[in-house]
Amino acid sequence: MESEARGKVMEQFRQGFLQRHQNCREWKKKGRGVMGCFYGLVPKEVVHAAGFLPVQLVEERDGRLEEKAGLLPFLCGMSKNLTGQIYEGRYQYLDGILVGVVCDTNRHVLDIWAHKKVFPYLRLLKTPSTATPAAWKFYASDLRRLAEELGRMSGQEVTEQKLWKSIELYNENRTLMEKFRVSRESLGLSAEEGLYVFASSLVMDVEEHNRLLLNLLESPVKAPRSNSEAPGVLISAMNLNMAWDLIRLVEEYGGRVVGDDFPNNARYGISRIPMEGDPFLALAKGYLRRVPAPGIYSFHERAESLAEQMRLSNAKGLIYLVQLYCDAYAMEYAILKERFDSWGIPHMRLEAEDNPASLQQLNVRVQSFLESLM
Repeated sequence: MESEARGKVMEQFRQGFLQRHQNCREWKKKGRGVMGCFYGLVPKEVVHAAGFLPVQLVEERDGRLEEKAGLLPFLCGMSKNLTGQIYEGRYQYLDGILVGVVCDTNRHVLDIWAHKKVFPYLRLLKTPSTATPAAWKFYASDLRRLAEELGRMSGQEVTEQKLWKSIELYNENRTLMEKFRVSRESLGLSAEEGLYVFASSLVMDVEEHNRLLLNLLESPVKAPRSNSEAPGVLISAMNLNMAWDLIRLVEEYGGRVVGDDFPNNARYGISRIPMEGDPFLALAKGYLRRVPAPGIYSFHERAESLAEQMRLSNAKGLIYLVQLYCDAYAMEYAILKERFDSWGIPHMRLEAEDNPASLQQLNVRVQSFLESLM
């Protein structure tokens, strides 16, 4: 792929994310439904099979939103930001919202939305924290009920054939995103550009995203764009805006981001949904304790996975970025730290709010950490 053509594809990824609200409104004009998803534990395959466009709710950098939400100041910024966006009407095109339980805050913010009657359809997915036959059966049953509800809303029955087709499309997307993640530098793309590829997957039609990924991967660039002499780090973060800020900070102080660990990107693509048996049971087996989330995923497996990612990407250190007041990730890091210390893995925890000034105040720590890796 020539440089100009590759640039056009990258711009489509970028605009796919930045223009997500406008794109969703255009989707609605075509008579198609749009369903909001809060966190990556919502099985988008079921939503897609019912004829809806599944769209991940993501934060926007606007200081007025948290104030508009009217929630307690010590709650996590993501819940306050999304609530502010909903109250302001930025998601008015949604037909409803699905919430996959991860923590107390995201579980109970749904109750607030229901009390305010922000959308006619609000659904809590009761995600078990175990992966036993009983848990799979319970979750598969809930997913069947979800499919029936969405099918009635859209007028498109979710048949097993449709669901398998959707599972196949999302498995393809996981495979392509994993290929992109490990070959990004050979494609001559920066970590900042790579994040747009992943971010756009949260809000774009999966078939369109697969097509763009195939175009991007078909002809790798031989000369890497990054400085191979710079110390490589792996970044773990939940908030996309903060991840972009941290990538720029790392590069500003002579570092290089060689790997990422984002809830809906690297972790989401760790495993594929098994293409056998009952499709609802296959989804239950593919999601429960398979998509790493604090508190409902083995901490030891999580630590081993991060260590393996660092080994494969030749990362010399890990920067773990926690959004202020996110107790779930703060708890996870406390346990991961014990493993990393015992294994001799250089790591650093940062905690900040979702604004450039908050993270910029930590620039000395980032600089010192990178210097320690040189």
